[in-house]
Amino acid sequence: MKSYHDLTYLGRLRRFRQLASAALVHYGVCTARLEFTRQAGNTLFRVQTDELPATPADGNLFTPGQYLLRVHQPGYQQPAAIELELAWLAAMRRQADLPVPEPIPTLDSRWLLPVEVPGVPGIRHCSLLRWIKGRSVKNHFGPKHLHAQGRLLARMHNFSAGWARPPGLTKRRFDWNGLFMDDVGSDMPNAEAWELLLPARREAFSLVANRIRDVMSAWGETADVFGLIHGDLGVDANLLFWHGAPRAIDFDDSGFGYYVFDLAVALDACRDAPDYTHYRTALLEGYAEFRHLSEAQAAQIELFLAGLEVYWNLWATGGTHLYPSMLPEYADRIDSTAEFVLRYVRRQMKD
Repeated sequence: MKSYHDLTYLGRLRRFRQLASAALVHYGVCTARLEFTRQAGNTLFRVQTDELPATPADGNLFTPGQYLLRVHQPGYQQPAAIELELAWLAAMRRQADLPVPEPIPTLDSRWLLPVEVPGVPGIRHCSLLRWIKGRSVKNHFGPKHLHAQGRLLARMHNFSAGWARPPGLTKRRFDWNGLFMDDVGSDMPNAEAWELLLPARREAFSLVANRIRDVMSAWGETADVFGLIHGDLGVDANLLFWHGAPRAIDFDDSGFGYYVFDLAVALDACRDAPDYTHYRTALLEGYAEFRHLSEAQAAQIELFLAGLEVYWNLWATGGTHLYPSMLPEYADRIDSTAEFVLRYVRRQMKD
């Protein structure tokens, strides 16, 4: 058998397809159509089969007979973190009927399945979820979509604040170190990326990061401000709509953080829009229908939005330094996020 490392991209995908088929047997699926969807960290397959039981939500929230099989990227998330994500999703579905993906357990009741097959190095962890219906609105969203997203985020935050997570499971943290210092999926920790910044950017980024540290210190990590959050839910990513109703997908990067950070992420797609205040108002009005947000928290949304841009910029700066081939894809956004932070500092913080 040819070595995995000597295979072409298509050759490696064929090996992953074999691994996916081997994984499905543990869910009681022997006959299925597998369609590769993408490989961005995790390797994802759309599964079509009639060998799994339907649920009452099938046909409304989920596409009957269709599932998402994830072959998780080694080293990106620890197994305990993936297990917590899956347990959280299952609890949100069963206990709160939230429109999120529903994980499918294996025949022996495991959320996360380790799989090892010849020709693919190491053990790969797999998970299976029902395929959620919906379409992206990233190219044609308006305030009504932010309003709906605010309602959904509030319900998710309410659930997180009251949910007792299974013992022994943990996940990444969107605290100060998690945002500005730690390794967040790149081979270079954000702490090292600071040294690569242009001096003006480093100064502005430091002002934002230091202000966020002060806010986090004042707030603490009580359940009214801090808990499990999606961390990457925006109208331009991971938020789908079906007949006007929102549903959240891709909780891979979820973790423990400030609920305000989720609101900042929601506003990222419209941060430069001339009518930004309309989007912001719509988001918070929707949120307020299900959860109270204090004036002190609301007042810091733009600070956390600037912090989000610093966080992403550090990750991209480090990544493109190590892998210059990434630069054409990320150069414009590196510059635009830096300019946003510089404008924010000049407008809000310099004095």
